[in-house]
This record gives sequence, structure tokens and C-alpha cells, in this order.
Amino acid sequence: MSILETIIFFLIIWWPIFFTLLPLGFKPITDDDKNTEFVRSAPRKPKIIKKVIYASILAFIFTLFVWMIVYFEFFSFKNIIK
Repeated sequence: MSILETIIFFLIIWWPIFFTLLPLGFKPITDDDKNTEFVRSAPRKPKIIKKVIYASILAFIFTLFVWMIVYFEFFSFKNIIK
């Protein structure tokens, strides 16, 4: 994989991981009996930075794993065709 392919793969795999991590630890901002200016379904503490960091780490590990498979040719479609 070239550097560009690796970066594109990382960015593409980062988004599903990030969206998977978003609902983890979700607690609504309000209880049923309180009135507030926020929507009741809004998270109390979204912890976005923490989730971005976790998604980046997981995407990096996954990208490194796939890069190693391609680079060291543990699996190759070229060998299957031959």
C-alpha cells in the first residue's frame, strides 16, 4: 500500500469506528421532571475528544494490521488469481 492508500484507508475506517463509539456512555442531559432549554435527548457529557482519540487509536491499529498483511503479503489477491 502506498502512503496515500494507507491514509485514505485510515480515514475511511475511522468514521465507522467513531460513529460506533458515539453512543457509548450516553446519559441524557435532563430527567423527565426538569425543564431546560436543551433537547432532553442531548447527552449530559458527550466526551467527544475522548471518543475521537479512541477512534483514532483503534483505526490506527486496524490500519497497521491491514498494512502489515498487504506489505508482507500474508494475503494477496494476486496469488489467488495465479
